[in-house]
Order: sequence, then C-alpha cells, then structure tokens
Amino acid sequence: MGGPGRRRVLVLAIIFLAGFGAHAALGQQRLPQIWDVQLGTPVGELPEEAFVDPACGTNGGPPGLPIGSFEQFGKCRAESSGLREIWFRYDDEVEYIARAARDADAVARSNAMVVLGQPVILSLLIDPAGLVQGYRIITDPHADEELRMYAYTVAIAFKARFGIDGWTCDQLAPNEGETPITGIFVKERCRKVSDGQEVVVESRYYYKPGQAMLDPNTGLPTVNQFESSARMQMVAVDALRK
Repeated sequence: MGGPGRRRVLVLAIIFLAGFGAHAALGQQRLPQIWDVQLGTPVGELPEEAFVDPACGTNGGPPGLPIGSFEQFGKCRAESSGLREIWFRYDDEVEYIARAARDADAVARSNAMVVLGQPVILSLLIDPAGLVQGYRIITDPHADEELRMYAYTVAIAFKARFGIDGWTCDQLAPNEGETPITGIFVKERCRKVSDGQEVVVESRYYYKPGQAMLDPNTGLPTVNQFESSARMQMVAVDALRK
C-alpha cells in the first residue's frame, strides 16, 4: 500500500495513539484496557469489573466454553506453547446507557471494542502458573462489509504502538487461488522483539479461492466475499521458551 492510502492510514494511526493520552490530558477516567495489562499479572488481579464474560479463546473465532472467572483458566485447552487463550470483552454498561438514550456520539465514544473503528476480538494468554504472558487482538471477521474492507489497515496502528523501528517484515506469496482486490494484494507478517516481548503483526487483503467481486454465475456483486484482516500477538519471550 502506498501513496494517499498509506498516508491516510498513518494519520489514523497517529490519532489512535494520541487517544490514549487524551483522557489523562482532560482529567477523565478511563476504564482499564488490554494495553494496560502488565506481563506477569496474576489472573486474580485482573479487573473483572471491566474485563467480563471470560471464555476459552479460539484464536480469532467466537468464544468457546464460558469459564465464569479468569481464575478458571485451567478449563481451557493449552496451546502448543503451554499458554491458554482466554477470550473476554469490555464491560458495555456505559455504551448500553448511551444506546438507551439514543446518543449516537456517546455510543461511539463508549464503544471500546474497536481499533481505528474496526470491531476487534480480544484475548489474554495465561501460563500454567496463572500469570498473564501476552494477549491477542484480531479484527472481527463478522463486521459489516463496508467496514471490514479496511480491516487490514489496522496493522499500521498495531505496529505504531510498539514503535516504527526494529520490525522484520515478510511479504508472503499468494497461495493457489488467492488474487488481488482491485490490484492490491496484502499478505504481510511482521515481527519485533524488544524489552523481553515478541510482537507479531499480520495483515491480509485479497480474494480467497473462489471469491470474486462479481458472481460468475449471475454477474451480480458478491457480498462480503473477501479477506481483510489484521491481528496482533504480544507474548513474553521467556513464556515462549518454556
């Protein structure tokens, strides 16, 4: 991606990062977010009033088995790393009140389950001792088509949060049947190791096999038939070595 499109995304990323300091500057209280969780935090110290409905994570899919409390993380299957993925969502009481009042601006301000306007799926990675060793943020594949079309651009904001330098990025080749969307094909994996953390950011933008702008049988536009996504995983390097 280059030219005006890249500049637009960079501007959005700057706005995204600036938003974290805006609450402090205005003296407003901000509820805890996934970015605030320190590696090594015991699950019993997580803000369960803000992080609600924990369930076994499915690596970007819908929540699995509800577990009631983060301290029940052992009910979830361990991944090959030994870590367990625990899905959760932010408490939406403020957003619910805003919706009841039909205050569209307040709804937009209070909806924390978004990054650059994109709905996201959140999860924490817990080690066998019950300590948080990382997290994942993945754009929601069920977002509306017009919104999801730009989901892949969120990768710019993910990388910006951890600094623009020090990334090693691989441009992955298309698999058989994967084709560009209006001349653009994005299949990138970037990795950075810093301060004992490994951060991996991936972005995807293309047609999968069998997908196209127009239905070959009817000639009509297809609905939501494309891949556009971004995902970020941050994990303590020591946790990956165990």
